[in-house]
Amino acid sequence: MDKKFLEFWGTFLLNAAKGQEHLEDMTQWFSQGFKGFEQQMSLFRKCYGLDRESESSPNYMDMWSKAASDFQNSYKELRGLMGLVPKEEYLTLAEKYEALKEKLASQDETIRHLKMKSTAKDIDPGEVVKGFEVLMKNQAEQFQELMKSFGQLYKEPQKKKNTKK
Repeated sequence: MDKKFLEFWGTFLLNAAKGQEHLEDMTQWFSQGFKGFEQQMSLFRKCYGLDRESESSPNYMDMWSKAASDFQNSYKELRGLMGLVPKEEYLTLAEKYEALKEKLASQDETIRHLKMKSTAKDIDPGEVVKGFEVLMKNQAEQFQELMKSFGQLYKEPQKKKNTKK
């Protein structure tokens, strides 16, 4: 963090400690984009060396832009050190979080349906037909064997009767 930024905030916060009005001014100053508060602007120009340069000089706008950029970067860094997050960034992350929560719920539902489907094990109709064909073939073979057995049983008593005569 740059020295000028810390000097500005150190002085500003010391001045703010002198009265609650300064804190209210600081809040308004931020919300209005640094407009309308000559005391703070004077302090800003002094801390960033802008008071040494004439506003009509050709370098003044470049110096002003650099000072404003340095101030904003240091302010972001200070917010980070304090654990503060800009509202826009928070809202963006909150939206992403909600979208991911919905996606997770949808994926959980899909997984639940797939698990139910896999436990039910859908039967392939072709496999069912093949199973019936094999079953019918086996039953036909067993029936043929049964008929042969009956036939042999029937022939044997006939042979015994013929041999007795």
